[in-house]
Amino acid sequence: MLQRRETTTFPCIGASLAKDMGKAAPPSPVVAALREFFTSHGGRVLLAVSGGADSLALLMGAVAVAKERLGVASLDHGLRPEAAGEVAGVGALAERLGLPFHSAALGLLPGPAMEARARKARYAALEAVRAAGGYAWVATAHTSDDQAETLLMRLARGAALRGAGAIRARAGHVVRPLLRVAREDVESYVASLGLSPVRDPSNMDTSLLRARVRHGVLPALVAAAGPSSVKHLATFAGQAVEDEALLAEQAHLALERGRVEGGLDAVALRSLPGPLVRRALVAWLAEGGVPASSLLLAQVESALRRGAHCGLPGRRLLRCEGGLLRIVLPEGQPAEVSLGTEAWVEFGQFRLRRDASLRPGPAALALSAQTGPLSVRGRRPGDRVEAFDGRRRAVQDVLVDARIPAEQRAAWPLLVEASGRVIWVAGVWPAPRTGVGGPAVRVEPTSAVPAEGL
Repeated sequence: MLQRRETTTFPCIGASLAKDMGKAAPPSPVVAALREFFTSHGGRVLLAVSGGADSLALLMGAVAVAKERLGVASLDHGLRPEAAGEVAGVGALAERLGLPFHSAALGLLPGPAMEARARKARYAALEAVRAAGGYAWVATAHTSDDQAETLLMRLARGAALRGAGAIRARAGHVVRPLLRVAREDVESYVASLGLSPVRDPSNMDTSLLRARVRHGVLPALVAAAGPSSVKHLATFAGQAVEDEALLAEQAHLALERGRVEGGLDAVALRSLPGPLVRRALVAWLAEGGVPASSLLLAQVESALRRGAHCGLPGRRLLRCEGGLLRIVLPEGQPAEVSLGTEAWVEFGQFRLRRDASLRPGPAALALSAQTGPLSVRGRRPGDRVEAFDGRRRAVQDVLVDARIPAEQRAAWPLLVEASGRVIWVAGVWPAPRTGVGGPAVRVEPTSAVPAEGL
């Protein structure tokens, strides 16, 4: 639960802080960057502070520039026993600085996709504090070194120009004022203030790609190409954001011009430059709930050029014929099917039925006695699933967290009420139940389907 906390100690902060607070900070790129940010951005700012060198620099530099506009948030992800003490230490520092302090315990568990899950939970918690506290922005302490690391990681994984944009200086309410400041300058600034930052052991864990890039790849690059190479990588990432924004806007306009009844004008698409074709196709496929991997996009482009067809996830088909590009369902596969009582209904690679009582057997969802007509359909853009107790999650997030393969997500059955409310990602979330009870919907695969929820 999010809360305000008052703490009194932080052993990782040097004892000299009290006397240093009265002295003017030496000139630093940190302060210059923050002064530029606060001059160009209005409103109160919530600083995300972990106690590491980067976030301490963000905090102390912002205090030097605009103390009256600040609040501090620190989060315990639940992944390290030391984290609770580090959050308490940040709270003690915030109290000494006279700043509002907010904390949250996220309670994450180790496991697959830990970094991605932690990032998602962290930003969700910070956004909740921002909204509740009336802050205009959430500021994080990413530096140009973080930018360079992220760029190299994404390029190594095959990212295109959009991915090369790496870390954005602004994304919604999240801002990163130190993105053009080097980590070396950040650490020098913190040391000049007599602070001893927290050291997160995960930054040294070479089982993580970022740690390998930080301690192996970047030093080798600097040794080979000089210290300015990190700055050049970060600059390129920033320019890639601007270039991608321009291309995305042009692709959007091209997509709107190419819409015709039943699909897209294939002739108009073929006349476009390749970068616009690819972006328009990705956006169009996403509207139909089709995730466009690089392999699938290449197949779709080939079908467009040749006037042919190719398979899509969910046993759907992309056809290019008669100058029209369209997505079709295979014969016998309805877009949405009503779910009757005591009769199996097939959808995708599954079959479902509504039972009068919940019995042992395949995965099942207990229904309330008042539940009305139900139907089954595939995922649509923006779908959210709402459990009977009011909890809501994005269907896409549910499928990703359950490790459902990307090619199966579009045709994964969703249980839908007559109002259109999605109440079950079949077999996955809310968690299936087996036993004896009231009415229920049961689901089982018609063939071998890899899914953790079934």
